[in-house]
Amino acid sequence: MRLELLSAVLCFVATASGARCPLGFHLHRRSCYWFSNVKGSFPEVAAYCRYLESHLVVVSSAVEDSFIRGYAIRRGKAPMYWLGATDLNIEGRWLWEGQRRMNYTHWNPRQPDNYRGVEHCLEIAKAASNYLWNDYVCDQPLHFICEKEL
Repeated sequence: MRLELLSAVLCFVATASGARCPLGFHLHRRSCYWFSNVKGSFPEVAAYCRYLESHLVVVSSAVEDSFIRGYAIRRGKAPMYWLGATDLNIEGRWLWEGQRRMNYTHWNPRQPDNYRGVEHCLEIAKAASNYLWNDYVCDQPLHFICEKEL
């Protein structure tokens, strides 16, 4: 009950201060996040996020990572989500969309491993890792997380 009241107060304060997320997005600090209820390949979901005037999530800190993992664990409906990074340009050199360097990572142990030479997109998976980072096959349809900075 206290947590629900605190959430309601925080939402009110965020709205009152001018920080507004689009319908279905969830506010955390200075960004809004949408945890999809649909699936698509990595290229498809990147386009879907752009359609929503956002981008696939770029995780830039432990605090942001903790929010995303916590939300996925508590409220997420999907076992796996795409995040916005690939090593499609140069194997082993992971970059966020827009060719932005990764300054923070939270890979599952022994990842990324480019299993069978075909894993080039970043996903998080619930099974056994509580949504730690993993490289995965880009054309697999997965749920995804969009981010919109305020």
